[in-house]
Amino acid sequence: MPIRIGNAEEFARCRDFLRAAGFDERAVTSTLKISDLSQIPYVDTAAIDSDSVSPVLLALIDFFVLGNVVTADGLLTRCGEAAFTAFAGLDLIRDARRFAALAALDLLGGSVICPISLYPVDGLLIASDRRIYVGGDAVTVPADVVFPAHDSGTSKMLRLLPTAAGDALDLCGGSGVGALHLARNGSRAATADITARSAHFAAFNARLNGIEIEILRGDLYAPVASRKFDLICAHPPWVPSTGDADAMVFRDGGDTGEAIVERVFAGIGKHLRQGGTGVVVSLGRDGRDARYEQRVRRWLGHTGRDCDVILGVDQTLSIDDMVRRLHLSNDAEKAERMAARFRELGTEQFVYGAVLVRRTAAAVAEPPLRLRMSSAATANDFDRVFAWRQHRRRPEFVDCLTAARPRLCPQLESNVRSVVRNGVMVAESAILTAKRPLAAAVRPDVWIARLLERLEGTQTVEQTFDAARQAGQMPADFTLAAFADLVGQMIERGLLDVDTPAAGRS
Repeated sequence: MPIRIGNAEEFARCRDFLRAAGFDERAVTSTLKISDLSQIPYVDTAAIDSDSVSPVLLALIDFFVLGNVVTADGLLTRCGEAAFTAFAGLDLIRDARRFAALAALDLLGGSVICPISLYPVDGLLIASDRRIYVGGDAVTVPADVVFPAHDSGTSKMLRLLPTAAGDALDLCGGSGVGALHLARNGSRAATADITARSAHFAAFNARLNGIEIEILRGDLYAPVASRKFDLICAHPPWVPSTGDADAMVFRDGGDTGEAIVERVFAGIGKHLRQGGTGVVVSLGRDGRDARYEQRVRRWLGHTGRDCDVILGVDQTLSIDDMVRRLHLSNDAEKAERMAARFRELGTEQFVYGAVLVRRTAAAVAEPPLRLRMSSAATANDFDRVFAWRQHRRRPEFVDCLTAARPRLCPQLESNVRSVVRNGVMVAESAILTAKRPLAAAVRPDVWIARLLERLEGTQTVEQTFDAARQAGQMPADFTLAAFADLVGQMIERGLLDVDTPAAGRS
């Protein structure tokens, strides 16, 4: 293992020194001139304004974040003997000449390097494996390399976790950042991963942050047997395997990338308590047979029949996009084989985002819901939609909604396409969208779009329906119940707002 689980005094001294030096996320991103920590691998060191940063903080960023080789004397001078000794005691300071990737460099005696990457994220101090050393040289890493916690997908998962979760399980935990985030907010959190290396890093990070978590090792749910949780979260390996010899545990998810994702969902029904939530950030596949969220519903199986499913889509990728993401551009033959494999499986496109599963008190008959998810989406946004879907299942829903006064979402946009017919410009199609954290684009018939425009929050659904009927604005067989169901769907998709105990005030 590249780092050592030291004693409490060494960890406390490291933690206190880093925090006193201002080694936090804001300082690192500001110093490195990057928008967020996921950009660390692409830092332009020439853009760093070293004069605006304290020498101590600059030295910490240079050594721990960027992984540059420094002199032991220089680092000792910046950090002081107490902190330097504590860092060395945890094996965070190593003789640079021990690393084969640096053997060709003309290093003076006394040069040192940090063998791992150490950085602030989500208010925590996290260590994970380093994959690039000074000068951009790639590092030979083991198959069980511990994935960085500053990845954009990990940040997305942390943002979607509820504030208080009771008993929580972080699957495919890697560095343990998910469990640490949850435990800091009051949950009883466990992190589980299949590799001993991840368990070691999670233990190191727990002690470094002074946070107690349960550290488990095993294949997905194997270490928790029949235990149940209020929250299960995972950012599992989702990259389709290219068949290369350098396959990595943290990254490769089988032929389509869904092999581990499927098993995560298959166990949720057994291990999630009623009212509990599953949060899974991953890639998924839309196929001719079923879309990703429909496949998730199938994976949940009989034990998950009482689970509601919402997919928040962050981005959509074509087959060609996915092949490019796998860095196969320079191997045309392998790229074509991969694309052909996806097409043979009936793949239409890939979607990347978050699937949230909420366990209810009864079987869920409604199909899974797909929404567009922005970078501002949080757990509260999903909670609002889950609550509304639960409200729609109640027997009194139609009566309740017909007496409500829905209103257009302030961020709603309507794009109507008109064409000339018989010399007259007529509306042919409409698209309704809303620029909010969680919403859907809807393509209703034009007469439905015009009908929805009447909902201004001053009249009830029933009053709006009656007025539209008198104006001849709808088909004769369109009923009040059908209109109430339509309005309910538009609220669910974030295009309309309404004040009810379930929906809250938007």
